Amino acid sequence: MKNTLTILILLFSFCAAYSQGKVQSTVLDENQDPVPYANVILLSAVDSSMVKIEYTSDNGMFTFSNIEAGAYWITVSYVGYQDYVTDSFDISSGETEELSVLKLLLADNQLEEVTVKAKRPLLEMRPDKLVMNVAGSINTTGEDAYTLLKKSPGVVVDNNDNIMMLGKSGVQIYINGKPSPLSSSDLAAYLKTLSSDQIDKIEIITNPSAKYDAEGSAGIIDIKLLKNKNHGTNGSVNANFSQGEFSRYGISFTGNYRNEKWYAYTSLGAWHGENFNINELTRAQSGYLFDQYSRGEGDWNNYNAKIGLDHIIDDHNTIGMQVYFSPNNFGQWNNAGLTEISQFSSTTRDSILVSDSNNDWSSQDWSANLNYMHNGKKGQSFNVDLDYAEYTSRSEELQPNTYLSSDSSVVLFQRNFFTEAPRNITIATAKADYEFNALKGRLSTGVKYSQVETDNTFNFYNVISGQNELDAEQSNTFEYTESVAAAYVSYARELGKLGIQTGLRVENTNSLGQLTAMQTSDNDEVERNYTDFFPNVGLSYRLNDKNSFNLSYSRRLNRPSYQDLNPFTSRLDELTFEKGNPFLNPEYSNNIQLSHSWNYKINTSVSYTHTKDQITRLVDKADDRSAFITWLNLESQKTYSINISSPWPITEWWNTYTSITGAYTKNSAEIEGAKIIDISAKTFNIYAQHSFSLPHGINAEVSGWYTSPSIWGGNIKMAAMYSMDMGVSKSFAQDRINVKLSMGDVFNTQRWEGRGLLGDLDMMVSGRGDNQRVKVNVKYRFGNDQLKSRSRQTGLESEKQRIKGEG
Repeated sequence: MKNTLTILILLFSFCAAYSQGKVQSTVLDENQDPVPYANVILLSAVDSSMVKIEYTSDNGMFTFSNIEAGAYWITVSYVGYQDYVTDSFDISSGETEELSVLKLLLADNQLEEVTVKAKRPLLEMRPDKLVMNVAGSINTTGEDAYTLLKKSPGVVVDNNDNIMMLGKSGVQIYINGKPSPLSSSDLAAYLKTLSSDQIDKIEIITNPSAKYDAEGSAGIIDIKLLKNKNHGTNGSVNANFSQGEFSRYGISFTGNYRNEKWYAYTSLGAWHGENFNINELTRAQSGYLFDQYSRGEGDWNNYNAKIGLDHIIDDHNTIGMQVYFSPNNFGQWNNAGLTEISQFSSTTRDSILVSDSNNDWSSQDWSANLNYMHNGKKGQSFNVDLDYAEYTSRSEELQPNTYLSSDSSVVLFQRNFFTEAPRNITIATAKADYEFNALKGRLSTGVKYSQVETDNTFNFYNVISGQNELDAEQSNTFEYTESVAAAYVSYARELGKLGIQTGLRVENTNSLGQLTAMQTSDNDEVERNYTDFFPNVGLSYRLNDKNSFNLSYSRRLNRPSYQDLNPFTSRLDELTFEKGNPFLNPEYSNNIQLSHSWNYKINTSVSYTHTKDQITRLVDKADDRSAFITWLNLESQKTYSINISSPWPITEWWNTYTSITGAYTKNSAEIEGAKIIDISAKTFNIYAQHSFSLPHGINAEVSGWYTSPSIWGGNIKMAAMYSMDMGVSKSFAQDRINVKLSMGDVFNTQRWEGRGLLGDLDMMVSGRGDNQRVKVNVKYRFGNDQLKSRSRQTGLESEKQRIKGEG
């Protein structure tokens, strides 16, 4: 009887949904840019009574659903613009009324009087992603993108620059909606030069739709850079300085010019920084004990520029180009290492290895983009992107290895090495996306093709009597090419309280890796050709005004990075090194997630992920005396996670955000037929942020995070970590000058340690870096200062918008 009643209720709800209609459209400004957070009011044409209120999304779109059949009209309002009023129109049962684009005009008589001050919460939970709003936050001042990722809820960045999300590795990093091709170390180096004043927000997407590349088994993190959209001429100068054990400083400039037909923008930046890290490793293997301590110090210099130009052809068509280049990045890294060697059963050491290495590196990169965008009168959009990029780098390292007697008085012997490793990566992509209203919903489709070529050379020299002698047995080249052709279709529709989003992406991959050694017998080649299908399904149900549910499923993959496939060896000393694996397979994951939102204040999600051929780092021994880190495929990884987040205002001057993530991860594998990996961990992560609006225009923030013991790579259990930041800010000169003072890692607790077991290898690891820092940031804005924010609060359902609004 209960089942019959349930079915009847569902059938009634389904029929009721079809007895109603909906209306949707897009709001643009005079420059054909979307207008987010405009107030949209639906009124009855019979008596002008208000029927429903909505606001536009980040792309300027709005939808009124579950509207009774009848005659209506709409009014749109936005601060600084003239109100827009439509003609009356009819809504029919079960039909969707598509209005033409609604175009807002500036209210010229108000421009000099209107000042909009909008404050975004640092973090916002949305149905499909978590958004970290960087622009305007105090504790992000003077930071770089790499450090900000470490602070993002549910995200963990380990000491080797690997990124995990909700307990899962295989995260794909995007910059402005485009995937980054760089390896973890190169990506970390780039993110460290991307200062917070250049970043608008960081989007954390756990279950991406078919529109995104299938790459990224754990999801996608999209770093959105600022793009000024003010009318006229304006710009800003930003300077920051931070001091820990070493100093870091930088300066950047942004300039913009916009009129009715053209938009030109540029940004320039220069940074210098110094850093250190300490690594302590204690290894027990094959009856020997190795107690190793190393301290690395180095600096980096970065210069970059971005130039862009958009031409607004007419009300519906825009073409643009953008060029980014970083012509000369360089630095050095010096590492001082000492390893005490003894037999495991002995209380005295046998010998000491001293290894003081020097590494000089440089890199250059540039990229260019051409874009065409069409927005039709009936909500259709067509977008084409053509991209090309080149990345080159060079590394030269001198590594002496000196063995001393147990009392350091006698040099037993020396082995000195010199390596040089130039690398070049070229990337070309073309993609097209088309969205339109069809089948009473929204249909999206697109295609993409990418071609990547990498060229790596590794020259290994033995240093004898001060002369470099090429070692042909350890020198080689590695060339890797990869092409991916993809197509997708995605469909979204609302059926009353039920929302449906489904899609399918298909990708064909061709890759060829060629290892060419000077000893021709050591040549190797890995060629692959495979086609995969990646479905995704999402259901949302709005139970009432306070409760909504989302259920999503997606299949994803994670291809090995180009550097992970590179078999070259990188040494800490001759007994400790790292190398890639050209035989890595892509990993595949199936993800399912259920989420619930209560009153837009408490958001809860539970998820399960099963990954096959998990790509992970593994610590193993090379022989009786040496150990190395390499990349391997684990047979499987299972991850269960739960996340609870809540933005909660305490008072008008005190706002909080808290995010708690719990996960259970289990790794399973059998290596070389005898070494078994069967490791699991229950992890817990919490992020909390408090913002205060104090008297005299002073703002303050306190934030902190804690990560419980977890798993690193395939076989290392890590200890807990935690950190806290705090800062204050104040604006002067009619808000044109903003000064921020903050301190990161206040209690200097951001340190890591762990233990790894595999076969007869037992290794303890620990380390820390230059994380406790005092930071000062000064920003000056000039020119036309009319604010058209992409993230303002309108006063319409203010709490709802503060929690759910686009960043």
